Order: sequence, then structure tokens, then C-alpha cells
Amino acid sequence: MALALCLQVLCSLCGWLSLYISFCHLNKHRSYEWSCRLVTFTHGVLSIGLSAYIGFIDGPWPFTHPGSPNTPLQVHVLCLTLGYFIFDLGCIWRFAWKKSIKKYHAWRSRWSEERQLKHNGRLKTH
Repeated sequence: MALALCLQVLCSLCGWLSLYISFCHLNKHRSYEWSCRLVTFTHGVLSIGLSAYIGFIDGPWPFTHPGSPNTPLQVHVLCLTLGYFIFDLGCIWRFAWKKSIKKYHAWRSRWSEERQLKHNGRLKTH
């Protein structure tokens, strides 16, 4: 059972990566980050649609049967979403890592200067 779930998540991850690669090839004039955001939009639309279908049509109705066992469709949607979250974590690491490091170093240098100013009463020039 656990192996089957891991395989579904891996297939989902491969699907999201394939969609990303397709968007990159179809939109060569756009940045890679734009293609990643397009995959994010696709996941949002797909997950909202599937969740609405499960909650309102397929059932069980969440207000009358809370905590009931998951249906196979709910498990598939969960695996699809988990694969996307792994893909998204890779995108965050790929695109936001350098930006975050630059922001951290800028904040750290400002903090250090403010600390020296409070301690010495004036900034030192080197």
C-alpha cells in the first residue's frame, strides 16, 4: 500500500515536471520562473475543481460524514497534490534561493550598521 502511494506521488511529480518542461518549450520568450508560475496556476485550478467535485458530487458529503475513510479518488488527489508540492519546493529552491540570500545579506548589513550606530553614536567609515 505504501509503495503504491509513493509510486503515485512519484508519477505525479513526473507529470508536473513534464508540464513545466512543456511550458518552457512552448514559451521560449518567457522566463523559466514564468513557466513555474503557470504550473502553479494549473495546479490551483485542477485542485479546486477536483476538490469541489469530491466534496459536492462524488461524496461523501463532508458535513454529514466528517472523518469517514478516504475514497480512492481522494487518495489520488492527495497524491497528485503531494507531487505538486514536491515540485513547488524544487521551484522555490531553484528560483527564490538566490533572492532570499541577497535579501538576508542586505538585512544583515543594515542591522549591523544600526547596531554600531546605537553602540557608538555614529557610523564608522572604513
